[in-house]
Amino acid sequence: MVRQNTSVPLAVGEQFDSKWGFREVIEEDLMDYCRVDLCIAGGLTEARKIAGWCETHYIHIVPHNPLGPVSTAACLHLCLASALVGVQELPRPPMTSLTDLFPVQMPFADGYLLPPEGPGLGIELNEDAVINATPPTPGPPSGYQRDDGAYTNW
Repeated sequence: MVRQNTSVPLAVGEQFDSKWGFREVIEEDLMDYCRVDLCIAGGLTEARKIAGWCETHYIHIVPHNPLGPVSTAACLHLCLASALVGVQELPRPPMTSLTDLFPVQMPFADGYLLPPEGPGLGIELNEDAVINATPPTPGPPSGYQRDDGAYTNW
């Protein structure tokens, strides 16, 4: 196995779609960092189960977060509720994208996301801006397909 033959820490899982996808790599201790993606793996509930399972094997979570303010807020809450966190991926600093749609985003200072003080995820959606927004024009599918025929982004 790769992990037993390298000193480089291995991060695995950003395309796994449930706790069952993580089963072998957790149980066989094949990773150092769990790259759970909340938007692919079934949301906060499933990610919390995965994080708890990782904790029993001393595997740190490093949530994969390539999306926007909602994903960032959900990932932060997962990290705040988990015992073993490596780092939180951040695609861009809060309040630098989609500020018209999400006027309240995660607090951010000195390179750190901070726990929100508001209820829920701690972000706010401007419903009027959503209603008046021009929907994006979808591009062609990525062309990448999984074994079951579903398209994937990588």
